[in-house]
Amino acid sequence: MRLFISILLTTICISSHSQTNINTPEQKGLIFGLGAGSGLLNLKTNSTTTTALSATLPNIKIGYRINHRLAILALLPGATYKYNGKDRGFEAFQLAGQYWLQKKWWILGGVGLTFDAPVFYTVKDPKTAGFYTGIPAFSIGTGIEIWQKDNFSIDLQYRFFIGKSALPNNGLREGIANMLLVGFNWN
Repeated sequence: MRLFISILLTTICISSHSQTNINTPEQKGLIFGLGAGSGLLNLKTNSTTTTALSATLPNIKIGYRINHRLAILALLPGATYKYNGKDRGFEAFQLAGQYWLQKKWWILGGVGLTFDAPVFYTVKDPKTAGFYTGIPAFSIGTGIEIWQKDNFSIDLQYRFFIGKSALPNNGLREGIANMLLVGFNWN
């Protein structure tokens, strides 16, 4: 984690010194992104706490870039975990804003609904799958674009996600995910 933050800050400093003007040609329109990565997921289910290495794929964002600095997005962050030997996802559907502080460095924040559900490839009968929801779900993140060509870019991202979902019999599952991702973006 410290290595990622050091690389991110060094890249930002180099980028800010080599950048003379953020007012590049206006970027507007639809934006779509997929992210893949891993990190730590901490889940608390009633009185049991579990921390494990987790994957996130796909981490999706879709929305509209209003100008070269601001985009409004639908964001689907999350992480996978094992429960009773089966893969599940601790995810969310959020309304988010992404803001470019500099030409290649952005921050993101979102709020929405938590989903705790089996991952799609394990669902045989949706009626017995155990889909749970709850509010709130929050995300914050930052990223640095490391490569760009035309309307496509690749970035390195850090994302913090927290949410909670209601379980049967007045149960509660709370999750905190710290994820490092590689993002593939079109706009």
